[in-house]
Amino acid sequence: CAVGLGDKFTDAQWEKCLNQTVFGIMRDISFAINGSDSNQASSSDEGARSRRYKVAVHHSRDSATKQWSTTQVLVLRGLERVLRLFFARLLATTTNGADDKDPWFLQTWKAILRTSLECATLAGGRETLDVRLAGIELALLCSHLSCKAGLVASAASARVGTNMEVVGGALRSVRAATTVQNKDQNSGKDMTIVDPEVEKWRDHLFDLSFAALGEYRVYLEQLDTQVAAEAEKKHMLTDSVQTQVLTKLVGELSKLYECCKGNEMLPGVSALQLDIFVEDDDCYESRFVHLILTIMNNADSDYNSRYLNQVQRGTMSLLQAMASNSSLRAFKALITLSGDYMFVRSNALDGNDDNHGEILELEAAKTVASAFDSDDLSSEAKVVVMCSVLVQYLNIYGSPEVRISDSQPSDAGVRKTSEARYDILTSVLDSGLEAASHIDAQTTDESATLDAIWERILLTISSLMLPSNDTRYDGYENHSKSFLNIIAVVLLHLPVRKYAVAASILEKGAARAVEVAFECNEDRKNKTIDPVKVVEGAIDVFLACFMGLCQKMPSSPSVHTLSNQILGDTLDSKVFGDNAGLESKTRQNLALAVCESLKTTFSQELLVGMFPLLCRLTSVENDGLRRAAGKILGGINLAEAISREHRRAEQAEIRASEIEEENSALLEEVEYLQAENEELQRQLAIFSESSDIT
Repeated sequence: CAVGLGDKFTDAQWEKCLNQTVFGIMRDISFAINGSDSNQASSSDEGARSRRYKVAVHHSRDSATKQWSTTQVLVLRGLERVLRLFFARLLATTTNGADDKDPWFLQTWKAILRTSLECATLAGGRETLDVRLAGIELALLCSHLSCKAGLVASAASARVGTNMEVVGGALRSVRAATTVQNKDQNSGKDMTIVDPEVEKWRDHLFDLSFAALGEYRVYLEQLDTQVAAEAEKKHMLTDSVQTQVLTKLVGELSKLYECCKGNEMLPGVSALQLDIFVEDDDCYESRFVHLILTIMNNADSDYNSRYLNQVQRGTMSLLQAMASNSSLRAFKALITLSGDYMFVRSNALDGNDDNHGEILELEAAKTVASAFDSDDLSSEAKVVVMCSVLVQYLNIYGSPEVRISDSQPSDAGVRKTSEARYDILTSVLDSGLEAASHIDAQTTDESATLDAIWERILLTISSLMLPSNDTRYDGYENHSKSFLNIIAVVLLHLPVRKYAVAASILEKGAARAVEVAFECNEDRKNKTIDPVKVVEGAIDVFLACFMGLCQKMPSSPSVHTLSNQILGDTLDSKVFGDNAGLESKTRQNLALAVCESLKTTFSQELLVGMFPLLCRLTSVENDGLRRAAGKILGGINLAEAISREHRRAEQAEIRASEIEEENSALLEEVEYLQAENEELQRQLAIFSESSDIT
């Protein structure tokens, strides 16, 4: 009746319909359920004896409690339908009452929320599942309708099929279908016009609805504490009924966030900073993240489970949606949840391989990287999150002097570089550095903060290239390819003003790689490492560092120093081919790396400076070195170099001639001044003599 005729109800009729009819039925159902619980046990045996015929009853309605629960679900679903269709009409009643007292719909709204919360927190097994699901749907529907986007959506015209009624035991068409319009039929007011007074009450209703979600969060926290206190449930699967309830809750929360992400839960403007600093205030977004994390804590799956359950997967998707919308709170939650798994392989933490199953912490780390692919994520948010990730990395693998904060993990400083993973870090750096470069090119107001950000990035590169002595071999043995990618990404986006600092780091990194390569040749009997892999990795790292110098900083003195050292030592060794020892082969591989790097430079001056050594390399026995040197020589524009040097010589001659002319002019001026000085001295002597005579 309310659905079919609601558009014709007056305010008083609506009040009576909801407060007396709907809630009257709900009260009767509650009394009936409570009464059936107490009488069911005593009447079951007597009813079984008095029954003449045995009738099989479906398990879903084989008791009075279950039957009344089904009735309760029907009422809740009907109330949901009424709210969906007539919320705008009911909200308009808030402005029709006296100013000195609250409108009746406010009290009705509180009663609806109270009822939904009672149903959602109902104790029991599978027989209460439908009631709990209906309660959650009703509670989330209230938040959905009362938010700004939900109000606009629910105010749209909706066709209501009330042209069918049961007549004589069959459905008959009795009148044309009605359509609910965005207009109060009694007042004639267009509901699409925003009324400030109505908006004030709408905000109040949304606040009450969100507070109800907070109460449900408290209920989940208490429930989680109770379950954790029972020792026998520590490693059991989460109750299937509770899992279904939480799955429904996460699904409805996802819909709510889609409606609120542009208004009530819109993240603030992300300011450039060196870490994620967000106040744990009472805003909707903060409370929403708190609720998600509470749901995740209640969704713990079996200890030996290889995959995330539905609730965990849903909460992770919801946090990713928030993070993709530039929510720093969501990013902070994901980074905190990931812990060491963002930088440490899972088999080093719990013995499980990354490719065998899913781990919640690892999925959180992957979610951080996935959120960077969103077009809605602001550049500022990317940079801030990247800095936060670097803080966590440096606190795990950095030396004590480069750690950002004092709150390291319990095993900080113990982690071996061999246990590290760099795929997630590389993905975050790729997007974060691109965003930082874009901001750096667009603004000068944040120069101090940007400089600090670039310094932290270079500090991370320094930590990669110059590990402590006890782990100096691990990175080269296991992660040289990752180092190549990270260095390439950093150099691609690094601003020119930071080249000098980067050149020093790359020079030290290249020198350390050469040093480690020759150390391993001398320490081939070390059983804790694979010397061959370490040498190959060291050469790869040297290639990354030296190529970066050649491409970005070819005029750096370190380029000439390293080139002369490696190419000169290789030529002086005079041992090539199959007769070369391990050390000579290492020198040849390093020389090949130098040649490969020189191929990528744009500086003809650098190549001309290397011309004598390259010419000597064309006569060595190593075919690879001869071909590499030949390609570089073939790329040198000698005519241009000679012409350039000729122009420089001419300019030098012209300048020398100008200086000579200036020198001659200065000499003439000096002679003139000397003559003037002698004349003045003579006149002074004459004046002194005349003074003595007088």
